[in-house]
Amino acid sequence: MKLNIIGASVVSALLFSAAASAADPVIVNGGTVHFTGELVNAACAVSTESSNQTVELGQYRTAKLAASGDMTTPVPFKIKLVDCDPAVSATAAVAFAGQSMDGDATLLAVNSGTNAPAAQNVGIQISDSTSAILSPNGSKFSAAKTLNEGTNVLDFSARYVAKGATTPGQANADATFVVKYE
Repeated sequence: MKLNIIGASVVSALLFSAAASAADPVIVNGGTVHFTGELVNAACAVSTESSNQTVELGQYRTAKLAASGDMTTPVPFKIKLVDCDPAVSATAAVAFAGQSMDGDATLLAVNSGTNAPAAQNVGIQISDSTSAILSPNGSKFSAAKTLNEGTNVLDFSARYVAKGATTPGQANADATFVVKYE
């Protein structure tokens, strides 16, 4: 009997000490999750991999862009349309909008995006699959692509174009795009 009482006392002591040593839970703010999307009544939807993409134009020496008209090699990029129904619209075309370069409305103005200085006398040129230059004012659409059922890809390219002797610095730009279905 004495052993039962001692055993019960030991078990009780262990349970109470374990409960006493358990810390209260701590809850801290972890951040915010942004959910974005859109429902459209159109012939296609823009693929999520195309809606917010980065085109790496690369690093170049200012000597390569020393005079007005000097250009870098075009860097290809794509806009992918998914779930397309050509019975709704037969073609799709894209227009870009962003800050135009002072003195040349066909080029996107560059910025540093940081506290670092931006390159000077250079802009970014966007072209479609036919090599037509698309001004970044949103008014000129790419060549229309005939839509197929399912997935369709529109091809573009971007490159730096000098408007004089360039100076070193970051050369970033942002452009939004819209898709016109006809």
